[in-house]
Amino acid sequence: MVNISQESGAFFQTDAEIARYKAKEHKYNYIAGDGLQLPSKVLDIHLSVDEKFLFVAEAGFSVRKISLATKKTVKTYKGHQGPVTSIACTEDILWTGSWDKTVKKWDIKTGECLATLEGHTDFVKSLLLIGNFLYSGSSDCFIRKWNTETLKCEAIEKKHKRGVESMSVSLDGKFFYSASSDGTVLKWEASTLKIVKTYSGHETSIYCVRVWEDDLWSASADKTVRRWNSDTGVEDMVLTHPDRVKTIALAGPYIISGASDDNIRVWDIASGKLICTIQGHFDEVGCLAVTGSTLYSGSLDCSIRTWSLTPASMKEYNEVKDKQPVKKKEEKRDDGMTEEEERELAELMLSDEE
Repeated sequence: MVNISQESGAFFQTDAEIARYKAKEHKYNYIAGDGLQLPSKVLDIHLSVDEKFLFVAEAGFSVRKISLATKKTVKTYKGHQGPVTSIACTEDILWTGSWDKTVKKWDIKTGECLATLEGHTDFVKSLLLIGNFLYSGSSDCFIRKWNTETLKCEAIEKKHKRGVESMSVSLDGKFFYSASSDGTVLKWEASTLKIVKTYSGHETSIYCVRVWEDDLWSASADKTVRRWNSDTGVEDMVLTHPDRVKTIALAGPYIISGASDDNIRVWDIASGKLICTIQGHFDEVGCLAVTGSTLYSGSLDCSIRTWSLTPASMKEYNEVKDKQPVKKKEEKRDDGMTEEEERELAELMLSDEE
């Protein structure tokens, strides 16, 4: 049974959650990774087309445009009635998806909301631009295809059994991939919304999917990142983590992962070897963006951080990690569960209620 705290100021939090946050107190900082503290939790980040700005989707119902040169907010986009979960953009237009079940179109320069797209019946979790079409994935299990010029929804498909968490497009733009909390990734023909292939192997929810050439990568709550051959569907690599993996990004010879243990890991694609662990965040790392040898990370600790991916920097990250105290093994509670297991059970119960 999940124990709900009765402490003042901690209602609706489980005992496990409270213990977890107390354990994080010693990690509290906005210094590591040149941390930029924001007013609310970071749910998604997206580089501008010219890679001079970073768009940040926040739990505080807004999106901000941050100059990467000055780390200053140069524009804020407000209008959603719920946390903003997803971003897509062109040079002039910003698209955002939200828990308020809508997709909004914004003028990037002026910040004006140009249109609101309605149709989803649950949280919008993912957006993807392919040519003149915008694809939106939602917790309602549907994927919608919108014409970006007419703003009409031209197709609707429900092929997943649970919510759509993430989408990624092939290099040629002919196909896209959707990851779901039903534990599968689907390959879609972008023009027809027909399913071409199903990738099964994860034990539970998949939070993120990315594709590069013939490689399909997926990150899951089963604490693994997996690589598949996108054509054959054969799984050929599994990267095991100590906690749920929330996000992945590709950077040349590396696959980078962000997880619920607050850490970022850099892996060698060729060998599957862990190159380094980047510590600095003090809550879940849920989004990553890469340009050149620079990595940007967004977290539920309300920060954006910047990390160098040079060999010298990665050596330093490992040296810092080696100086950290070894985490004590979790003890079983009276009910037989560890605090981590209790937390996961509580979150599953909440997701079912949604």
